[in-house]
Amino acid sequence: MKIGSLTEKLILYFVMLGIGAIAIVGYVSFFSTRNALMSRTFDQLTSLRIVKKNQINQFYADRMRDLTLMAGLGAIPFGKGPGAGSLGQYFKAYYIIGSEGVIAQGFFDSPGSPQHVISDNLLAKIRNQLKSQAVVLCDVFADARSGIPYQLIAAKMNGVAGKSRFGGEMLVLAISIDAINAIMLNNDPLSGLGLSGETYLVGPDFRMRSTSRFQPNSILKTIARTQSAVKALAGSTGVITTNDYRNIPVLSSYSTIDVPGLKWVILAEIDTQEAMVPIYETRTRILLLSAIILIVFFICVLLISRRITKPLIRLRDASVNLGMGNYDINLPVDTDDEIGALTRSFNIMAHQIKEKTTELQMERFGRMRSVFDGEEMERQRLSRELHDGIGQSLIAIKLRLENLLYLEGKDIRNSIQELKKYFDQIIDEVRRISNNLMPSVLEVFSIPIAFRNLFSETEEHSGLRIHFEAKGNFDDLDQKIKTYIYRLIQEALNNIVKHADAHEVWVHLLRYTDQLTLVIHDDGKGFSPDDVLNKGGNGIHNMRERASLLQGQIEISSAPAKGTTITLNVPITATYAKDQDFSRG
Repeated sequence: MKIGSLTEKLILYFVMLGIGAIAIVGYVSFFSTRNALMSRTFDQLTSLRIVKKNQINQFYADRMRDLTLMAGLGAIPFGKGPGAGSLGQYFKAYYIIGSEGVIAQGFFDSPGSPQHVISDNLLAKIRNQLKSQAVVLCDVFADARSGIPYQLIAAKMNGVAGKSRFGGEMLVLAISIDAINAIMLNNDPLSGLGLSGETYLVGPDFRMRSTSRFQPNSILKTIARTQSAVKALAGSTGVITTNDYRNIPVLSSYSTIDVPGLKWVILAEIDTQEAMVPIYETRTRILLLSAIILIVFFICVLLISRRITKPLIRLRDASVNLGMGNYDINLPVDTDDEIGALTRSFNIMAHQIKEKTTELQMERFGRMRSVFDGEEMERQRLSRELHDGIGQSLIAIKLRLENLLYLEGKDIRNSIQELKKYFDQIIDEVRRISNNLMPSVLEVFSIPIAFRNLFSETEEHSGLRIHFEAKGNFDDLDQKIKTYIYRLIQEALNNIVKHADAHEVWVHLLRYTDQLTLVIHDDGKGFSPDDVLNKGGNGIHNMRERASLLQGQIEISSAPAKGTTITLNVPITATYAKDQDFSRG
């Protein structure tokens, strides 16, 4: 297949169209799926965040209720009793504070000394806050001695035994961080967070308040100054794609928590790469399906394009053969569509070209025959004129000269006078023949004068009476135009003399601004133009040829016994100029 052929172009266009359509469908499908999956993931993260937030809010509400109950009763359940075991899930230790400081303390799950100390500054801050509120919830802090994170919650003691049996003024409980982590930390991939999702709490200092899934002992140690944490601490709620505290791209859902005394935010996040796994799988399926569709589409386009281009290639080859002169072409018509119609039209065109070519060849042969016949007739005419005119005169002169040998005196003089007349006749005959071959009067005088001379000679030799009328200015006509018109009227008069049996001829030559009109009418016997053309006459054919060379129009109107009228119209201004070249005369 030739490079750049119609088949290749069709394949290229259709494949590009198919690739474009598949690319658009794939693009729309991929991004629609991507947006839907991301929206679903954000919805899942938001649902988990709301659940965890409600659990945290409820956890602290329950712990405040437990503290208020114990402070009101003035009794602390501890040891291995039912109450102590239950509170041990949420509290690590208790502290009874008097006016001088800690007067009693202990663990809920087992007796012993706590591993941390409440500083005087913290007690003073708690005591000051209890003046205006019933319960004080402190932020998480690290024990100065052990570094273990704790969170304290305090309330005034006003039990039925006065200041309780310990004589304390307020009750402080240490909330178990493990209880908070039990809510926030989840490593189960089936929980909706997958392998990389997590929920965690962040304080106002951007440090974690719950343990990270990926960084143990991260409370108060891991800084999460992320875009979502900043927005949440500013009071916003929403979802965002950003980098987490590990500088890993994640999908994040954020909001604040509704716990009095705590300015914490909660975040639910999952790695973007894990969240996008279904999207990447969808992309792979789309690419694979697109490739399959494209291959099938390419094969179909190849078959269809070849089916379309095969008859066109056949037409192209036939056109080449037609241009090389092979006119015997008849292509098979396989279809009834536009290509079939085109093939039928081509067959008709090839047949018509063959016919026209044959006609043109015949016409060319006819023209060549006319030229040769005309030349031969001109030679015969010139030969007759030389033989009958000049030849006979020269013979007569020869005889007169030979006769001079036998004459004397006055007879010689008379013979010389007769010889002079013969010479004058020969000179006139030579001039006439020369004038017929190329009338010099056309070069010296105007065309009307040349016509009158021609008509005078014709009247003298033929017995015709010619009436001539010329109107207009003919001085600016090109010399070759004059010659062509002169030859045409010569041909017309020659035909009239030979064939028309006419007595009178009327000739009108009219010059307009942009046209020259010549009208020749005779009173002869007339003829049928179709019969003359069928018989192959050269006279009318020669006149038509000369008219076509003038780019004019000639009309011949004749009928038996009604004479003949020849009308020639030649455009002047638009067609001819002084320097126009004519190759035939």
